[in-house]
Amino acid sequence: MANMAEIEWASLWERLEKSEKQLTEGNKVSRPKIQRIPAYMAEKPEFQRYYRPQVISLGEFHRNKETGQGELYKEAWAAMYIKHTNLKAVDLFEQLWRDKPKLYKLYDTDSDKVDSKSFIVDGCCVLELLEKSDREQELKISMDKLVRVHQDLLILDNQVPFKLLRLLCEDQERLQKCLCNFLQVHGIQTAPKLPRKRTENEEVKVTVDGDDDEDPVHLLDYLRKALLMRDQHTSNKDINNNEIKKGSLHLRKYRIGTIRELKAAGIRVTKNSHSNSMYPSFKDGILQLPELRVDGSTAHIFFNLVAYEMCPDFHNNFEISSFLVFMSSLIDQPEDVKELRMARIIINELANDKEVADLFNKMDTILVPETPLFAHIRDQIDLHFKSKRGRIKMLSWMREAYNTYFRSPWTIIALLAATLVLVFTSIQAWFAIHPKAS
Repeated sequence: MANMAEIEWASLWERLEKSEKQLTEGNKVSRPKIQRIPAYMAEKPEFQRYYRPQVISLGEFHRNKETGQGELYKEAWAAMYIKHTNLKAVDLFEQLWRDKPKLYKLYDTDSDKVDSKSFIVDGCCVLELLEKSDREQELKISMDKLVRVHQDLLILDNQVPFKLLRLLCEDQERLQKCLCNFLQVHGIQTAPKLPRKRTENEEVKVTVDGDDDEDPVHLLDYLRKALLMRDQHTSNKDINNNEIKKGSLHLRKYRIGTIRELKAAGIRVTKNSHSNSMYPSFKDGILQLPELRVDGSTAHIFFNLVAYEMCPDFHNNFEISSFLVFMSSLIDQPEDVKELRMARIIINELANDKEVADLFNKMDTILVPETPLFAHIRDQIDLHFKSKRGRIKMLSWMREAYNTYFRSPWTIIALLAATLVLVFTSIQAWFAIHPKAS
């Protein structure tokens, strides 16, 4: 009986040690892979339109899902790129045959049935599209479809490895121009500079949340780097970690207050002069927010960046997700969007302010661990409220009175009439109490 117990214990201990080893290896900082959208996001009906390719499918997860016309566009654009760059097909196949195992390891999938032709078509198609990003006539496509194709390039599990783009475009300047075009299509004017091409055996330094000395993982990762170009430590240098209250480990939203509530409390909202930054700041009763252009692709960008930050192998600080949670707290009604638009913080290219408010209201479902930067801003706003409580109440009363009695000429006339009636009634009462001597 004792021997049996020892055998069972040895078996259990072996299994536990194996699990510990797998967990340790799985938590090593490594390059994130191209993987599927997290199920809890992809399965939400209101999010599905942002996670499904509309025209062209790339990579391994959506392969062969596009319409016949989508496949035709891909093959035609690939042929155009090979023709005007004078790429040699034999050399391409030889290079891809050597690098195919490395390329395929960049996908989070167990399948090993990869066709080199698919890699060539996908990579050349993307490069041709980026090189002629706004020339629909040369690409032989209508403008409305071209817009949808650019949205397809934003989808997390519809990416091609950046290593493949490097392989198919050895000209560093040409590749950098393609990436600049990609960002400009989505309203981002400043592009991170690509690091030099590394040699075959050169070790790549991998850090948490990326590094300026490493290539992006894919186009979506490059777009994220562009949005976060400003050094995060610059934004956090004034934050004393000892002053920040230790937050809950629960996933949460940041309840700060809408723009109208902040304005009623005497807080000014202005545009941050650092237009490349996604980081807000608060000081001396002034909340500075980055400029944000909202158009037809904004939802695709944000929802896919959130999905990317939620991937288990991507070690990051949830910068984009935290920013969106922050903004969704500030924006509740179209009137909040109007205030931000008047302050030139939001550039609205949608039909109306309600569409922008609806977009941020959808983001109410995003829950992330509270980050030090946003906890600091929340605490600073709370301190401002406490220190200015009396003045804030007076300003709120005056603003409410102004909105009630001076919002139109008729309310002003009514107030003056009521004041005159009160004055005359007071005079009449005085003379009734003190009659004039005869």
